[in-house]
This record gives sequence, C-alpha cells and structure tokens, in this order.
Amino acid sequence: MERAKISIVLVGALTFNACGREETATRVAPRDARVVANVVARVGERPIGAADVAARMTDQGLDARTALDRLIEEELLAQEATRVGIREDRDEERAVERVMVRAMLRDFEAELTPELVAREEVRADFEANRDKLQVPERRISWHILVKDSSQDGKRKAESIRNEVRAADDPKAVFRRYAEDGEAKPELAVTAEELPPITPRASIEQPYKDALFAAQSTGLLDAVVETSYGWHVIVLTEILPGERKTLRDVEEEIRVRLSKKKRFERMVEVVRKGEADGLVTYDEEGVARLMAMPGLPTRAE
Repeated sequence: MERAKISIVLVGALTFNACGREETATRVAPRDARVVANVVARVGERPIGAADVAARMTDQGLDARTALDRLIEEELLAQEATRVGIREDRDEERAVERVMVRAMLRDFEAELTPELVAREEVRADFEANRDKLQVPERRISWHILVKDSSQDGKRKAESIRNEVRAADDPKAVFRRYAEDGEAKPELAVTAEELPPITPRASIEQPYKDALFAAQSTGLLDAVVETSYGWHVIVLTEILPGERKTLRDVEEEIRVRLSKKKRFERMVEVVRKGEADGLVTYDEEGVARLMAMPGLPTRAE
C-alpha cells in the first residue's frame, strides 16, 4: 500500500504550545488491544477497523486510503507518547492529539525552539528564499466588463468608459453595473473589484500589462481586450514593493524552521515505527474496505 504524506493533523498539532503538558511523566501500561470488526491494519496490538476509517473519512473529508494512513500515523505517535510516559485520557475521543502534542513538545522543545535555530541556518534560508520574502509592487483596480469580443462589444465598452470619465462619482457607474448589469445575451455587462495584484498574478496578461503600464491612479486611457471581452479599468491604488532585510524576517524564519524541525522529528517517530514492524496490514481487510458499500464519499 502506498504511504500518504504525514497528515496535516500533525502540522496543526505542532502549532499548539506546551503550557498544558504534564510536568511529571508517569509510566503507564501498554495500550489495551480493542476487539473490532473488519480489521484492516494493526499498530502493535492496536487494531484499526473499517468503522474507524469510515468515521475519519466523514470527519475530515478524506478518501479511504488517506484516512487509514492518518489513523496509523496518529496511533504510532500515541504509542510513542505512552512509551515516554505520558498519561492518555482514554475517556476522550480526541485525547490522542493532545497526547502527541505533550509528548513531542516535551521531548523536543528545549532543542527546537525558534531562539535556538542556528544563525547560519537562518541566513542560509533567507538567501535561498530571498525572492519569495520580498513584497513586489501591487496594484488595486476595479473594472466593468462587456462580455463580447466583437467590435460591438468594444463600442459598448468605450461608451461605458465615457460614462465613467464624465461622472462626478465614477464609482456610481461601477455600482450600477455591479448591482444591475445588463442582461442582453449579446452584450452582457458585469463589474467587479479586484484585490491587490502583482505582475505575476494569475489573471490575463493584457489586463496586467495595461494596469502596470499606468503612470498614476485613475481611469485607464483605453479599453482593454481579453478572452472575456472588453474591460473598462480604473486603477485605484498603487502599493509600493518592499525590500525586506534579514532583520525584518529573522523571527518569521526562526519560527518556520523550528516548526519544520519539530515536524521532521515527528515524522521520524512514524517512520521508525514502520521500520520496527509495528504496522501490519490485513490485505484482505483492506480489500474489503475499498469495496465496502456505503462508505462516505470524499469531500470536494
């Protein structure tokens, strides 16, 4: 069975703080084996059944294989938590997640805090991601679109542009088309405001070219054609780019690297459990699971 990536649940667990962890570890007995129907896998003596998988599919919108992988990963970490002496509250359905957090943070936080990430690592990460850490110039605009690429569509757009140019309140023209529009099939008109965009934004190039060619805010000099039709564009704000220094982003980098290190250490626990043979699959059970009628479908 192909293994999925370590679940996002674990990443979420890493963001919790350790203030609620138990200060004194107490040794506990191994986790009791459950009697379950339709066993599809075992982690040590702990069985995972088709009903467990179905419940996880419903809760998190997963497919069956991913749900099974996540249950295995969590159980491996829970068993590691038990091994290092963390008490698990057996009466609460989601106690295992808190167990993982307490166990892993207790063992790792002293050596994996943001403050203790080596300065050389921070600088190397900054250099490797320098471009990503910079904030390019962004531009904010609204537009009125005539959804017709013909010359009739262009003439309609130019007429609307003249409306905008002559209006005491150009935004009033925008609101009229945004709220009412024109429902003629051959010349449908819509209006929308766009969030700040950069030259790399995933919108059509002619729109971006026109927007970033403008020297100042206001109504653009001409209507612009894209595959959607003809646009009347108003540039409302220019947000200058920012060149961030290492000092500006050092704390952000340290936090990100420390979380990455904690996640990698948790992955090691899961992988070691697999290597030690704790995980076994009941292939017939897995086959039954995949063919079982009535399983929830994956959420889209």
